[in-house]
Amino acid sequence: MKRRTSNSWQSFRHSTCSAKRRKTQLADVGAPRVSSPPPSNPSSQTLALAEEALRSTQQSNREAHESLVQHWVENCAAVCDLEMMAAPPTPRSASLNDRGRRSAKQHARSHGSRTPSPSKRPSPQTYRTRNMYHAGVFVDNLADLPPAIDDEVRGILGIESWEDRVADTVDEPQAAACLAGLVATFTAESRRNARECLLEGDWKASLNGLVRSLADLSPGTLRTRMSEKVWNSDLKPTGLSLDELQNEDDSGTRTPRSASGQTTLLNFNPSAAAATFTGPIPSLPPYTQSVASTTSTEAADPYHISTSKPDITIGLAHTAFIQRHQRRLVDHQASGSILSDPHAADMGIRFPFLIVEAKGLGLNGSLISAQNQAAISGASMLTILKDLCHQAACGASSHSDLGFQTLDPKLTSPSTTSSAPQSTPPLCFSILIEGPVHELWVHFEHEGAFHMEFLQSWRTTCERDAREFVRFLAQLMEWGKGKFKDCIVEKLDKVPRCGAFG
Repeated sequence: MKRRTSNSWQSFRHSTCSAKRRKTQLADVGAPRVSSPPPSNPSSQTLALAEEALRSTQQSNREAHESLVQHWVENCAAVCDLEMMAAPPTPRSASLNDRGRRSAKQHARSHGSRTPSPSKRPSPQTYRTRNMYHAGVFVDNLADLPPAIDDEVRGILGIESWEDRVADTVDEPQAAACLAGLVATFTAESRRNARECLLEGDWKASLNGLVRSLADLSPGTLRTRMSEKVWNSDLKPTGLSLDELQNEDDSGTRTPRSASGQTTLLNFNPSAAAATFTGPIPSLPPYTQSVASTTSTEAADPYHISTSKPDITIGLAHTAFIQRHQRRLVDHQASGSILSDPHAADMGIRFPFLIVEAKGLGLNGSLISAQNQAAISGASMLTILKDLCHQAACGASSHSDLGFQTLDPKLTSPSTTSSAPQSTPPLCFSILIEGPVHELWVHFEHEGAFHMEFLQSWRTTCERDAREFVRFLAQLMEWGKGKFKDCIVEKLDKVPRCGAFG
């Protein structure tokens, strides 16, 4: 009891003392401060001045430091991307930053000048329905072949109707055995290519081996070429210009077309030139056709037609003609009046009548693309034959039968056409490959336009289809070295001279 009383008394005394101390402190705070008088001692004055100088120096250093830091931050903000100095953003902040960057880029694109993006190439469907349409090239456009074309094609293939299977027309046992061996080899290669899902190059190599083997049965007459060489761009079809369309609308007639857009060169007599010139006669470099690559801008042009570059070309060998005809072909090739060799560089092939376009079993393989390419190549082959007919008609003394019947009505008078016997229409062929599928097409001119029409298709992994395909191909090459070549030779005799050695 005594201990509790003493503890209570001590607590009361402690609280009373604390209250007195708080009152004293509040009184001291509220009382005005009186500055101490300046010290009368010189040493004390010196110490006060030193402290004042130190405080002012520290204040000026602090202000200068803050100014330098502010200047550094402003420079960094002007030349650096502040996002690079920041910590890795969270996903949400990153998306916001990306959105800001995209809007900034769009603003820069809309207000700044930049190089336009390259034009896109048209799709194969657009190229056919737009570009080829304007150039007068049509694929699968006719319900039936014209009667003259149908009769001629069936005669070339050796069939009476399209329901017939091609007959084995090889009489010699040795040739028949060779053909059977080619069928077996080609079938085996087709099955291997299909089984291993090989690409375009393998299918093209298999067919090229078959074509070369068939051409070797008639050495010196046919020539085949599998190369990446482009054809002469002057051969490809083009649409009418605005002036030609205007002339056609006004007069109802179309401006006559010169051979390949070229004019026939006048005969040049070296002896007469030597008598005229006092010095040596200057010589011109040989004619060379430069082929520029197709740019994306050209490809986007709705009137642009790509230059032909078939995978395989089959035609007559240059050595199949007599020397006089060889020189005449060389001279007309140099002048551009008859481009009998379609290649931009001399390849030794004259008057192609069959081309191959191959596509493999890949993402880029497409029969519609191969058909478009073959249609332009077919129009180019027909242009060569038209130029030959034109030159032969100009050089002939009378418009008698020229072998091929020109389909240009302006090159043949009406009276001559009615009195002349039935002539062979200009034809050429193409084979299209998409893996084991092989298609045969015929090319001809009808009503002023180039047409490409389907004939037959085979799947060469089947032995029966492979056999029929090989026999059709053999028939085409037999026609090329026979009747086709004879018509060419007949017109070459009527073609006028071109140059000193024509």
